[in-house]
Parts: sequence; structure tokens; C-alpha cells
Amino acid sequence: MLTAEQLIREIYLLPFPEREKLAHHIVNFGIKTSPPVIPERLDLKQWQQEIAKEPFNLREASDYLGVSSATLKKLVKEGRISSRKAGREYRFDVPELKKFKKSHKY
Repeated sequence: MLTAEQLIREIYLLPFPEREKLAHHIVNFGIKTSPPVIPERLDLKQWQQEIAKEPFNLREASDYLGVSSATLKKLVKEGRISSRKAGREYRFDVPELKKFKKSHKY
């Protein structure tokens, strides 16, 4: 079981966009409403998976990878990272970004 100190440390290790989504999730589902079943243990990996369901935009993806938006666009153009475009907006699947980040050091 995670202690509060361990949980806070784990949260600070998350990329900023994931921390924002986690905070939103806590406020909307953990404070405003009570869940039907309160888990005895916090499953941080499960929360990360919930957060990762929504694709990142260009800013979120570049923040997560620690590269500039221009560098990320270049990686997309080179075919090293896939993305979808909705109008002018780029959308990146979080699991794919995680794989790329693990296999490349920037």
C-alpha cells in the first residue's frame, strides 16, 4: 500500500499534463462525488491508464517528451512518431509517446 508521501512523490514524477488530468479526476470524481466502491489501495498505474485514454495535443506531447513543438513536428514529418490531425490540431496517443520516450533519450 502506498503511503501519502510515496503517492505525492509518484505524482510529482508524472509529466505535467498527466498531473493536470489526475488533479481534474480527483476533484471531479474523488471530491464532488463519492465512488460506488472506495478502493482500499490506490492503483496509480490504473489512474495513469485512465488519463492516457485521452490523446495529447502538440503542447502536451512536446512537454511530455521534453522537446520543442518544432522538434516534435519534425519527428512526425520523419515518420518517427505517428499522430492524427483534426484540422490544424495534432493528436498523439499517450501509449505510443511512452514507448517512444522509453526507446529514445532527448
